[in-house]
Parts: sequence; structure tokens; C-alpha cells
Amino acid sequence: GMTIKDTQYTYLDPHGMPSGGDWGLQRTGAVYMDGVEDITISTNVMTRLDGNAISVNRYARGVVIEKNEIVWNGDNAVSMWGDAENITFPDGTKMGYDGTTGIQPRGTQFIQNIVHEIGIWEKQSSMWFQAKSCSNVLDSNIFFNGPRAGINFNDGFGGNSTLMKNLLFNTCRESGDHGPFNSWDRQVYVTKVKDGKTASVYKAWDYIYQNFLIANYNSQDPVDNDDG
Repeated sequence: GMTIKDTQYTYLDPHGMPSGGDWGLQRTGAVYMDGVEDITISTNVMTRLDGNAISVNRYARGVVIEKNEIVWNGDNAVSMWGDAENITFPDGTKMGYDGTTGIQPRGTQFIQNIVHEIGIWEKQSSMWFQAKSCSNVLDSNIFFNGPRAGINFNDGFGGNSTLMKNLLFNTCRESGDHGPFNSWDRQVYVTKVKDGKTASVYKAWDYIYQNFLIANYNSQDPVDNDDG
């Protein structure tokens, strides 16, 4: 692997609204993907990156992020940000209700990574953030020492994501209100994820099991599902 380090801060760069949760986000990262298939990022050290470490956008399939250490970063460790059709903003972001065209990161595997000391500049940041993204697997990761939630789902888009065998602690060190895992679901999306063929506002189940979540510092719940 490689050591990736010393990118500039991005907290004053143009931000967009990924979906119906609380977040604003910039579409940049030290490793940036958009319209990709079959990408593996493995056994790297990513450190002193003052923005996002890994940013996966719009259409993405077969992305594997495994066995990396991400440490002392200014913003998120990993962000997934898809689009949906019917409403287009001036920056090109699509934020309508129609998610059936598949222009989202789907099926990303985030496995055996260690993430700590993130959110040095951007306090609304996480080890893993997803908006308009689904069918992802977070397996056997360790996250500690962050300002807000360790894992954040900004919406209920599609579902079918799995969180298993992760260890999260020392989250919400500089904020309150939620905990190691946080989600929102304020905006309705139409996808075919639930049965693979029928366009529906009903999402597939997400699965959270066999994790060790410690709700210390200012956390109120290990798993906090806000607003739907």
C-alpha cells in the first residue's frame, strides 16, 4: 500500500446538500471516485488529509475499501453520495425522488479498516457517511475518537446495508444528540432495491448486528434513528 497525506483543508469549499439529513458536504476527496466499477483500495495509510479521505459519488459498483488506516483527517474518512432524478441544482447535483436509474454508490464493501482522530476541522463528520447510497457492507472495522457519530446514514435510500462486527467508541466527543450510529429518513425515495424489480417507496431492511458500540462521551444511544 501507500501513504497518502497532506491535502489542503476544504471546509470553505462549495458544499451541497446530499439528501434529507442534517449534513452539508463537498464532492472532493484525496481519493475521488465517480462513475466507477471494480475498484479496490487496500492496505494504505491516509493521514493529515484536511478534507475527506475517500469520496465515492454517483454511479459506483464493486468498490472495496479494506485494511486501511485513516487517521488525523480534517473531515470524513469515507463518504458515499449518490444522485436521484427529477430535480437538478445549479452545481449539477440531482436530488429528486427517483432512485431507479442507479446513479448511486451501491454494494461498497468497507472491511477491516481502522479509523481514528478524524473531524479535526469539520465537526459534522464520520468514519462512514452515506447519502442516496445502499446495499453497502461495513464489516470488522474499528473507529474511535471523532467529534460526531461514527457511522451516519443521511437517509433511508434503498436499504439493504449491513453493519456487522464493528467496534465503535469515543464518538460524539464534541457534540451531542446521537451516538456511534446515527440515521435520518426525512425524504421519500423510489427504488427497486426491496425486491429487485418493483419501483417502490418501501426500502429493504438494513441490518445492524454483532457490533460493539460504546455510547460514551456525549452519546445518547448506541443506535440513534432520527426522524423516521
